[in-house]
Amino acid sequence: MERRSILVPHDFTPVGDNALKYAIKLGQKIQANVDLLHVVKDEKERAKVSAQFDKIIADIKDKPAEVAVNYHIKSGTIFTDIASKAAELKSSLIIMGTHGATGMQKLFGSFAIKVITSTHVPFLVVQQKFTGDDLSKIVVPIDESQESLQIEQVTSGLAAMTKSEIHILTEKKIDSNLKLKCAVHSGLISKQFKEKGLSYVPAVIPKVKGYATDIVTYAVKEKANLIAFAYHSDSLLPQFDTFAQNLITNKEGVPVLIVNSKEAGNYFF
Repeated sequence: MERRSILVPHDFTPVGDNALKYAIKLGQKIQANVDLLHVVKDEKERAKVSAQFDKIIADIKDKPAEVAVNYHIKSGTIFTDIASKAAELKSSLIIMGTHGATGMQKLFGSFAIKVITSTHVPFLVVQQKFTGDDLSKIVVPIDESQESLQIEQVTSGLAAMTKSEIHILTEKKIDSNLKLKCAVHSGLISKQFKEKGLSYVPAVIPKVKGYATDIVTYAVKEKANLIAFAYHSDSLLPQFDTFAQNLITNKEGVPVLIVNSKEAGNYFF
């Protein structure tokens, strides 16, 4: 059986090393190899980057024998080449390290969301200080939108391989129509998890500081180390900017998995 690929864009900073460590541990659990990527602006940089990658790989401690770590150097721009390399490798996942809100801007400028939304591959963001890589609990927030349900397939596959308990979150609504839609969606996704033999916990959380912040608060309280949500790149992009930025740069450092709902039925897991 051909092993999966986890793509790790690396900028030779400690957060890139964090993403690599996370990818190696996850790769062991889901039978995947790790592919490092650095995008250069000038071909003259290639030899230097190659030497840096050789050292990074040589310095990896306690690497599982079954997880191969390879590297790739592309000349171009991160706004297109991360996505194209992931497509070429048929990567199941992209894992990227960031310093949080400041780091997202430092690394990607004002185009942070553009990088994540440039690919149909699930995108996992790990901060410099993250809560951990234990995936025994995964938090899955959904809402009244049909698109939010598209997180189910990717989460199901990941949870099955990591034996995770899935916490299905909806925000407490005052409007009766929105309340009903959220309840229906929670029931639908619960049914899908049940049919696949997965452990799940539905929960309605009160609105305290805003949905994104409340999700993180719940995750920390329950000692969950991954938040996974779906977005629709056309209809939800304006909302996605604020909601996703607040989640992926959360102050608690909880890793966040973002899935394009248009492509959620693909081959990833």
